[in-house]
Parts: sequence; C-alpha cells; structure tokens
Amino acid sequence: IWSAGGRLIMNLKAILFDFEGTLVDFQWDLAGAVSATLDLLRESGFPLERLKSRKYSTLMQEAIALAAEIGYPPEKVRERIGDIYDRFDEDALTRWTLQPGVKTFFHLLPTEGIKAGLVSNVGKKNLEKALQKLGLLGCFNVVISRNDVKCLKPSGEGLTLALHRLQVLKDNALHVGDSLDDILAAKEAGVKVIAIQGGENRKKELLSAGPDRCIRHFSELSACLATLFSRS
Repeated sequence: IWSAGGRLIMNLKAILFDFEGTLVDFQWDLAGAVSATLDLLRESGFPLERLKSRKYSTLMQEAIALAAEIGYPPEKVRERIGDIYDRFDEDALTRWTLQPGVKTFFHLLPTEGIKAGLVSNVGKKNLEKALQKLGLLGCFNVVISRNDVKCLKPSGEGLTLALHRLQVLKDNALHVGDSLDDILAAKEAGVKVIAIQGGENRKKELLSAGPDRCIRHFSELSACLATLFSRS
C-alpha cells in the first residue's frame, strides 16, 4: 500500500491531518459562527466596516488586530470569540461521523514508521471530546488545536508548530485537508498538500489554490501517496 513501482516510500516521515471535513464529515455552521461573531463585535463597539474578513478562520485574528487600535483588550476579544467558536464546535460534535477508511489508515501508519499529527481550527476542549467519541485517541503523535496557536489556518503556524514538535523536516511531511485554508496553510509552511473534496470548499475552489493532489474521498489517500513520495 505504501509503494511506488514496487519501491518503499522512504522519505515520508509525517502526515498532518485536518479534522473537520477531512477525518470527519463537514458539520460546522460557518455562516452562523460568523454572524454571531459580527453581532458580538458590533455590540462591543467595533467598526465593522473596517473588518474585511467574513471567514471565521481569519475574522478572529483581524478583530484582535483591530481591538488594539480602538482600545479594546485583544486577549478579551480572543476569549469571547473563542467562546462563540466553542459553541459551534460543540454543535458540530453532536453530528460528526468518521469518513470511511480512517481507522484502517491509522492502523497502518505506525507499521510504516510514519508519524501522525492533527492540526485543526477546532478548539481543544471539543477536539479532545471528538477524538474520544470517535475512537481516535492515541492515533496522533501531536495534536494542535485552535487554542495552541495565535493564527488559525490559513496561517501555516499550526503546521510549522506540529513539525517542530514531531522533529520532522517540512520536505518529509504532507498535509491532508479539505479547504482552501488547508492548502494555503500548507503552502506557507512549505509542505506538500492533498486536498479532499466534499468538505468546506468545492473542487473548483480547491484546484484554484494549487494543491499537489486533489482526491474525491479519504479512501483514495493511500494510492495517492505513492505518486507524491518515493525513494529518490
């Protein structure tokens, strides 16, 4: 399963996975979270016309930057928006189900000496609950949540942090995700990226960002790896 033309794939040392839309089906209410966040900022006196972002993944950081300008404590903004996102994490948790083939794939990784990392924009509290509920506890050598970084994906901060903790070079790593944010984060971190359709963004949007590969289902991941990593 980990071969290309009969040769073992030797230079792949770590795979960093997204969670929502990648390992589980996409259930997060993006529009609802953005709406609730904008309501909070409006009520707190933020000039919304100065906020360009309408994406949950970049809205928090933009609001934090603006907070310092208008004299609002930046850490308070992070905390209050984080509370909103936690509520939407918890809502999605009630519906998340594993994608077909995920558990089988994770059973294979240790036998090949490949480390697994999880880098997610989901908060720590509900991410841990989800891993327990879905039987994925112990599958990852490192877990990076929203609470472990200053900037969510599309920033590459989380991926870079995961590789540092795994002690794996970016040239020996791969990111697997379902969104434009995943692709952009991987490019910033300097790692190859496989995009999976059916999550946050449609195929056309994913391809526009230039992933190394784009596959339809998680179950295609094993075959796809052989085309990216092989013994030099």
